[in-house]
Amino acid sequence: MLEKSFCMIKPDGLARDLEKEILKRIELTGLRIEASRSVALTPAEAAELYQPHAGKPFYDGLIKFITSGPVTVCQIAGEDAIARLRQLMGATDPRAAAAGTIRGDLREADVIGEHGTIKNLIHGSDSPESARRELAIFFG
Repeated sequence: MLEKSFCMIKPDGLARDLEKEILKRIELTGLRIEASRSVALTPAEAAELYQPHAGKPFYDGLIKFITSGPVTVCQIAGEDAIARLRQLMGATDPRAAAAGTIRGDLREADVIGEHGTIKNLIHGSDSPESARRELAIFFG
């Protein structure tokens, strides 16, 4: 099924100059990058994006981390785009991510950031509902 998904390269990915490598890996899977742009998330945008995590112990650190530097937001499209992107990204914790995944291959030695959050390079929608909600925040 043709789908659209939201993808965001996080501040740690941009700080390490991994944007081109990550986008190339996405395109090599046959997924299309329909739109992308670099932005500096405001705390309000970050709170809207991560609203499902509000109240969780890691939430405040996540908001601080994601607003600590620029990010690249993307609209991705293709056959089963959500599941394929999630598979390409790898496990949320890069220490558990398989070789061949973005998080597995490109992780840092120390994946815990200064805000106590896991630096895992990339965010991707986890469901069609999340994709619609997240894409609407950044692509109208």
